[in-house]
Amino acid sequence: MLFRGETVYRFPLMSKPPFTEVTVSIEKFSSKGYGLGLASKKEGSPLHKVEIPHTIPGDTVLVEIGRKHNGSFFGYFPKVITPSADRVPLRCAHGAVCGGCSWQQMSYARQIEEKEKFVHNLFSESVTPSTKVFPILPCDLPWEYRNKMEYTFSQNKAGEKFLGLIMTGGKGRVFSLTECHLTDPWFHKTVSAMRAFWEQSSLLAYNMRANQGALRTLTLRKGIRTGHKLAMLTVSGHPEYSIKKADLDALVTALQAVIPENERAFYSIFLRVQQILKGSPTQFYEMHLAGPDHLLEELQIGPEKKKYTFKISPTAFFQPNTLQAEKLYNRALEIAGGQSLDHVLDLYAGTSTLGILFSSIAKKVTSIEINPHAVFDAEVNKEWNQIENLTVKMGDVAECLTELRKDTSFRSELVVVDPPRSGLDPKALAHLIELSPAKILYISCNPSTQAENVKFLLSHGYMLTQVQPVDQFPHTIHVENICLLERVPV
Repeated sequence: MLFRGETVYRFPLMSKPPFTEVTVSIEKFSSKGYGLGLASKKEGSPLHKVEIPHTIPGDTVLVEIGRKHNGSFFGYFPKVITPSADRVPLRCAHGAVCGGCSWQQMSYARQIEEKEKFVHNLFSESVTPSTKVFPILPCDLPWEYRNKMEYTFSQNKAGEKFLGLIMTGGKGRVFSLTECHLTDPWFHKTVSAMRAFWEQSSLLAYNMRANQGALRTLTLRKGIRTGHKLAMLTVSGHPEYSIKKADLDALVTALQAVIPENERAFYSIFLRVQQILKGSPTQFYEMHLAGPDHLLEELQIGPEKKKYTFKISPTAFFQPNTLQAEKLYNRALEIAGGQSLDHVLDLYAGTSTLGILFSSIAKKVTSIEINPHAVFDAEVNKEWNQIENLTVKMGDVAECLTELRKDTSFRSELVVVDPPRSGLDPKALAHLIELSPAKILYISCNPSTQAENVKFLLSHGYMLTQVQPVDQFPHTIHVENICLLERVPV
C-alpha cells in the first residue's frame, strides 16, 4: 500500500529543470483527475497551485516541482506523508505510473461519489425543480471489465523497445506493460507475446516526427459475452519499413500461441496500414491475416434479458464495457419511455447498437453513421437480429439530416444521439433544432461537452427532464451520462 514515505511514481525526464521539494496537502481534484493543492516554491513567496498525479484529496505528500506553467506547478515523484482515508492499496504493478488508471489508489465508493458530484455540478445550471437527477449507476464488476485496449510501440535513442501504455505526465513516454487489471489476463499475456516477437525481429517502432519505422499500435478486443478475440497490428505505410511475409507469419504464430488451439477458430488477426503522405489525407488499409473477419459480442437487454448479437469490425465503435453497456442501454430505453413510438432517429450510430435496441419500442428507426465499416456491420447486425424496421444511412450526420429534411413530411418523435467526445457540432445542433423532435435522448462519454450542448438546446425551446450518470470506466476519471430533453409545450 502506498503510504508514508513511499514514492508514487518515478520516470526519467528529458531534461531536468531546477527542482524544489515542497509539502502539499491535496484539497481537491483538477480537471484531469489529478490531486490539487497549494504550495510556495520559496519561503515567503505566493502560494500557487500544484497538480500531482496519483494523489487524492486528504493526502499530504512531499513532491518535487519544477517550472511554473500556466499559473501552476506540476508535482513529480510524490511521497505520501499522510494518506487520505480514501486511499487503498494499488492492485497493479503499474498503478503508480500508468496513465490509464489515475484513480486506482482511491476506494471505489469514493470514485462513485466524485463522479456523481461532477455530473450533478455540471448540470446544476440546467436543471429545474421538475428535473429528475438520478444517483450514478455503479459498475458491479469494477475490474477486468474492458473489452478493448490499444497499446503503443516506442523506442528510445538507445534502441530499447517498449510496448504498453502512456505514462502519466511522461510527455508521451511508453512503459512496457506486464499486467493490467482493467482487462482479462489474455490482454497482457498477448502484449507480452507481441513484445517477445518484436525483440526477436528487426522491426522498428514508428517515429512520427521522422516518419520512420513500422510498428505503431496493437489493438486487442474480446467479446465479454462470447469469448471471441481480435488483434490488430497497425503499422506505418512507409515502403522502406514495410513488413515482410515472414514477419507476418511469425506474428500470427506468436499471437495464436497465447490461447488454446481449440479457441483459435474464434480469434481474428488483422494488419492495418496507416499511410501518411504529405499534402494528402491519411489512408488506411486493412489485411485479414487469420480467423474470422469480425468479432461477435452479445448484449442482454430488458427484463427478459433478450439476447442481441453484434458483429464488430476491427475499427468499429462498440461500448468498451459490455456489462455496464447493458445497464446504460436498459436505462436509456426506460428514460425514453413508451412502447409505440412512430419514428426514432439514431445519430452517430456506430454499428447501430442503439438503433437495433430502440427498434423494439418504435415502428421505424433511422440510423446515421459515417464509418463505412460500421455501416456494413450495422446491416449485418440487422439481419442477425431479424430487425425489419431499421434503415441505416451512411454519411455525415449534418449532411444526412439536410437530405432527410427535404422531405417535408419527415418527422421524428425521438432523436437519440451518442456523439464522439467533442459533442454535437454546430451544424448538427442547428438541424436538431429545425427537426424539433418531441424528445432528445443524449448519451455521452464526455459530460462536459454534453452540458454545453444541453445549454444550447435549452435556449432553443427544450427543457432538461432527466439526468442519469453511469460509471462505465472504473478507476479512471471518465463517466458516461444520459440526458433526456423534452420540447417545451407552446
